[in-house]
Amino acid sequence: MTIPTAPPAIEAAELSWHNGVPESKNLGHAYFSPQKELKEFQREFIERNNLPTRFSSVPEAGSFVIAQAGLGTGLNFLATWQAWQTWRPAHAATLHFVASERYPLTLQDLRKTLSMWPELQELAKELIANYPPLVCGTHRIVLAEGRVRLTLFFGDAHDAWSTLSFKADAWILNGFEPCIPPEAWQNHPVSEAGQHSKPDTSGAPAHSIAIIGAGIAGCLLANNLARRGYAVTLIDSANEPGSAASGNLQGAMYVKLGVEFNHQTQLALSALTFSQRYYAPYRDRLWHPTGLIQLAWSDAEQSRQRRFIERNQYPEELLRPVTRREAEALTGASLASGGLWFPGCGWLEPNKLCKSLALQTGIKQIFAYMVNQVEPCNGKWRVSATAPHNSDIHVDQVVICAGHLTPQLIPGTGTFRFKAIRGQVTYLPEPLIDNPRAVVCGARYLNPVHGPEDNRLAVIGATFDIHSNEPAATTESHRENIAALSSMVPDIISESLATSDLPEQLAGRVGFRCTTHDYQPVAGMFCDSQGKEIEGLYLLTGMGSKGLTYAPLLAEFVADQLTGQPQALPTTLAKRLATGRMRQRKAETL
Repeated sequence: MTIPTAPPAIEAAELSWHNGVPESKNLGHAYFSPQKELKEFQREFIERNNLPTRFSSVPEAGSFVIAQAGLGTGLNFLATWQAWQTWRPAHAATLHFVASERYPLTLQDLRKTLSMWPELQELAKELIANYPPLVCGTHRIVLAEGRVRLTLFFGDAHDAWSTLSFKADAWILNGFEPCIPPEAWQNHPVSEAGQHSKPDTSGAPAHSIAIIGAGIAGCLLANNLARRGYAVTLIDSANEPGSAASGNLQGAMYVKLGVEFNHQTQLALSALTFSQRYYAPYRDRLWHPTGLIQLAWSDAEQSRQRRFIERNQYPEELLRPVTRREAEALTGASLASGGLWFPGCGWLEPNKLCKSLALQTGIKQIFAYMVNQVEPCNGKWRVSATAPHNSDIHVDQVVICAGHLTPQLIPGTGTFRFKAIRGQVTYLPEPLIDNPRAVVCGARYLNPVHGPEDNRLAVIGATFDIHSNEPAATTESHRENIAALSSMVPDIISESLATSDLPEQLAGRVGFRCTTHDYQPVAGMFCDSQGKEIEGLYLLTGMGSKGLTYAPLLAEFVADQLTGQPQALPTTLAKRLATGRMRQRKAETL
């Protein structure tokens, strides 16, 4: 019996097994037959399409793109990945595999099915570890340390091909069926394939890229591009990475999903699931997936969460509602309410993460370099700095990731709808707090205690000071953080702390979030006042207080654009990030 689903959940494949072969009840046919297994695919698709030679000839920093209408059991993908491992070039290059799937397998069925091929188990294990939750839309899965990228669309194939942006070098159209020539695509069930196909030539020459800003967005993008084989120059006015808004000791990694499942919610969900997969290799070092509770801490939030639960269906591996008693058991803290439990969320060490990302081979670091101008020059881009630097930087492409300072660096004239919002975090020594095991969120977030034995601290954050540009931490902001936390979780800190002189002795840190007029990020090629894209100039900023969650996916998306590779976001979501919407119109200045 098929169980009805509501967005964003998607109906999973129902399997029946006959003589060890899975059959789809949804579609009424077997996924494969004993006569068409791994060796058959290798002969009929990989060898027949000359993929060993084509793989080995992909240029440095280039890519090879294969698309398939239906992921099925994932066998074709794993076999292609195995072939790429064998014949890929020695230099950096990327295999992209794009697939749609209307009825995705559950994780349990995927694991059982792929266990039938022992020779693929190492690859299958990595795919299973990164398999996304069964929610509709686009999922970018980065494998083999970035050498393989799977773009997986859960939904109808027509929706996939009409919203995804890519050009394929080869198609797998019908099981192990070899590539169909372009002239036959017009009447084929996947007629959109012709719009997503390119000649046999693969890849593009490597370009030099400058990234201005070494916060979390800039460092993630630099690391991403360097792993793809591109020459990257990472520039910042500070002396080291992670020195501005990304320099906090701790930061909570979460989003607030909307009551309505619209494009804004879908973008937040895509960013959340991607970031959980991205940070997994840093577990227990820089990434601490302790779980996170979003408390129903006020009447308004209780109402919002109730409507959210009534109108949406999410897999429990992503989130589930919990009572106060359940929340206390999960967090180990005394709480005033239940809320939404996110088992895959937690907290990061942003400052250390930025430094680690910037060490990737292929990244040239230039610090203490105060950029004052970015302009086109003889077919390239020139980045100039104030004195005492008298040497300009010339590159093919520039990405401005300078947070709230971004408008100052955009070439040309005009004003832009960016806002700088002050945020101060407060460090609480361990003796002053009933330390939770997980992140507690509401009007503020509270991260678990962390640090060396002689200086273990919990971080409360952060204030939202629209009208202040004070760069130093203030006692007033410490009191505000403590009061907000006390009202949200009354018993977690001493009642006397908020009224005593102790806040004057507390340490903390100030950062300035970069937000936009519509509170949506900005990512992509820059557009001028006439709406024309300016070749070679990109923006990546405007993520507000959710940069740790949004930045991994948006860095992936901008890297796709810079390199001309398949894009991690469908056009419906990419439009929400468009840079052209940030230019302030004359009527708005009156």
